[in-house]
Amino acid sequence: MGTRREYNTQRTVGVWLIYIGVIIILSAITGGELFIQPYIMGFGFFIGFFLIFGLPFVNNKLAYGKNSKFQDRMDNISVAVTFILCTLCGLIIGFDDLRFVWLCIFFVIGVHFLGFYFSQGKLMLFLGGITAFIAVMGILFANIPFLLLALLDGIVKIIFGFQMLFKKREWNNDPQQSDVITE
Repeated sequence: MGTRREYNTQRTVGVWLIYIGVIIILSAITGGELFIQPYIMGFGFFIGFFLIFGLPFVNNKLAYGKNSKFQDRMDNISVAVTFILCTLCGLIIGFDDLRFVWLCIFFVIGVHFLGFYFSQGKLMLFLGGITAFIAVMGILFANIPFLLLALLDGIVKIIFGFQMLFKKREWNNDPQQSDVITE
C-alpha cells in the first residue's frame, strides 16, 4: 500500500538554491583564469550549508515538517554519489583544462538534482535537466564563454529557489503516481 509523500523542506531548499546561485555567480565573476574563484565557492558553500542546513533556525522556520526516512536516504545517496563523481572529475580529468573540469562538475550537480525529486518534487527534475543541459552546451561548444554558462547556471538556480521558497505545502497522495513511497 502506498503512502503519501510530503515535500516538507521545499522552502528550505529554495533558500539554499538562491544562496548557492548567488555564490556561483560571484565566484564566476571573480574567477578570472580559474573560471570559478575557489575560495568564494568553497567557503561560500560550507558557510551557507552550515547556516541553512546545519543550524536548525532556517529549517524550523521554513519547513512544514521532516522528510521521511526514504527521502533522507535518497538525499544522502544523491549527495554521496555527487561527492564521488566530482572528486573523480578532478582525479580523472586533471586540472589542465579548468573550464572542462568546472563544466563536468556543473553537469554532475545538474544530474544530482534528479535524486532530490523524491524529497523536493518534480521541480528538481526540471532544475536538474536545465542545469545539466547548460553544462553540456558548454562542453560541446567551446566558443560559449564560461562566464555566460556560470551566470545562466546561477540564475536558473535562483529562479527555481524563489519558486520553491514561495511554494505552498505540496504532497502527492495519488496512488497511481510513480513517486508514491511503498515503505
